[in-house]
Amino acid sequence: MTTRIIGFLAVFWALPLAATGVVQDTVLQEALVLLDARLASADPVHAVRLFDDIGDRTSRTSSQVRRHLQIRLEDFADLHDSNPAAWQTALGLRADTMSERQVKRLVRELSGISSRILQSDSDYLVGTGIRWAAHEARVPETEAELFARRLVAHGVIDTTTEWAPEPVGLMVSGWTDPYEFNLDPLYIFFDTDEEAFVRESVRDVQRFVVPRVVRRLPASRGVQYAVRDRNVTPLIDPQYNLRISVLSLRFGGTNADLMPCMDVNASLLATETGGSVWQSTLSHCTREHGSASTNELDDFFEEISDLIFERVDGHFETR
Repeated sequence: MTTRIIGFLAVFWALPLAATGVVQDTVLQEALVLLDARLASADPVHAVRLFDDIGDRTSRTSSQVRRHLQIRLEDFADLHDSNPAAWQTALGLRADTMSERQVKRLVRELSGISSRILQSDSDYLVGTGIRWAAHEARVPETEAELFARRLVAHGVIDTTTEWAPEPVGLMVSGWTDPYEFNLDPLYIFFDTDEEAFVRESVRDVQRFVVPRVVRRLPASRGVQYAVRDRNVTPLIDPQYNLRISVLSLRFGGTNADLMPCMDVNASLLATETGGSVWQSTLSHCTREHGSASTNELDDFFEEISDLIFERVDGHFETR
């Protein structure tokens, strides 16, 4: 496989940090620290090795690192509109001859590159691609490189004292919204003509997701314990209710390989007030657990539970 040369993966992640120079997201911080150090060396920086090393330093898999950074990348979209203070500080790091319009174009190109790297299994080389982004944005290479390096360096903080979230107790509940579905693809996926079996398999889907999420949650540094709502006793006083709402379960792909997809919302509610303190909605279709390889939804539910855990864990790591 030909190695593609595209780079400055973490520049766009560094933008929101420009307002304060501080971040409490350990995955993002390790990405910036490692990238800043490796770009300063003469050796090529491989994306696969970078993600592996970030995972080693944050006790995550490479896939979890990629997904976490992709979420942060999505959060940073349209920063010049959503966070004017951070955007103005970022503009202060540009070369004197760069216009705001050039910075916007450069950021757009860099964010597109970052997204492609995060979603690909290819081993990109990180560093030299700033020239490509500069060319696409019509910005002089030297000015683009200066701006990018300043942003990355500005986001790096002293990590000699590691920050850790204060762990909290969670009660986890679930709900499946009423949704319409076509039985025909379900017969194909489950390889059966028993309507009762098919309907039962897609009824109250939260039954299959909630217990899997509960098992994963104690692995988060921000979670002291997690229990299902039906298991709460007077001796347990969770600070938050994690509510998982399945919005829909559907199937895409072809008849030869039907792919289950799910829309799900996760929200944290303060137990004392009932007020919402955080929520996140994801829409996901599997690429691995279609009908060509399985006639069960168990592996897909595991996949969805991983994604929900990563969203919740990411919230606690950035509180």
